[in-house]
Amino acid sequence: MLRVRVKQFYDSYPRWPRLARLLVIICLFLLGFGTLIHLVEPQTFTFFDGIWWAIVTAGTIGYGDFVPVTSLGKAVGIVLIFTGAGIVATYFASIAAVAASSEKSFIEGKKPFKGKDQLIIVGWNERSRYIIADMHEREPQLPIVLIDESLPRHPLPRTNIHFIHGRAAEDNILFKANIHEAKQILITADLQQNEFHTDMFSILTLLAVKGLNPAIYCLIEILTEEQRLNALRAGANGLIETNKFASFYMVKALITGKTVFEEEELPSK
Repeated sequence: MLRVRVKQFYDSYPRWPRLARLLVIICLFLLGFGTLIHLVEPQTFTFFDGIWWAIVTAGTIGYGDFVPVTSLGKAVGIVLIFTGAGIVATYFASIAAVAASSEKSFIEGKKPFKGKDQLIIVGWNERSRYIIADMHEREPQLPIVLIDESLPRHPLPRTNIHFIHGRAAEDNILFKANIHEAKQILITADLQQNEFHTDMFSILTLLAVKGLNPAIYCLIEILTEEQRLNALRAGANGLIETNKFASFYMVKALITGKTVFEEEELPSK
């Protein structure tokens, strides 16, 4: 299991080792030219001044505070300009490419979550939207991870919500959500599908979660009474029986002639 997680981390950042090697090459390159100009014109450049001159010249900044005065020194400068500028530009272009790739991976839900004590919410729907907004308002520092298969892109890209694209019943998707460090998980029901199959998928997800992190608190939304006991047997810590709650409030509204929200807004006598 540890080998799988290490491999996922390595695959997520394949360019960082190459960038590190490129940075070392640039440092050695600038150090070499700084030393060379110091040896060629020791009266004009100290060792440190030579390094400074090599950096500002290769970076095409050109402050002009140190300038070669001999023909050999100018030749060194010409070689540095033609070679160093391209190397430095390549390095910064690589950094920009890594940043763009990381942002694209985040938006598409492919970037693994590296935090801990997070709340994982399975399924994107209006209930999830309200839950995320409410939890974020109550606990702004709480890390929230959303797992959903139907969304092609992050539904809330300008927030600190982390999105994982995929089926929550699959181990590799749960690994990306860092299930081992998660504190709570809410498994919502997909109301657009058959109730029986929806409950089956929710329970399957619950089994996968509990198999990887038995200590996590699991709250699961169940639609059918028949699957209530199965969810408890699978390790659910709490059940939300949506249909039962909705039916109760509907009957109460029909009998009283007002909704629960209207009752809450009525002034107390």
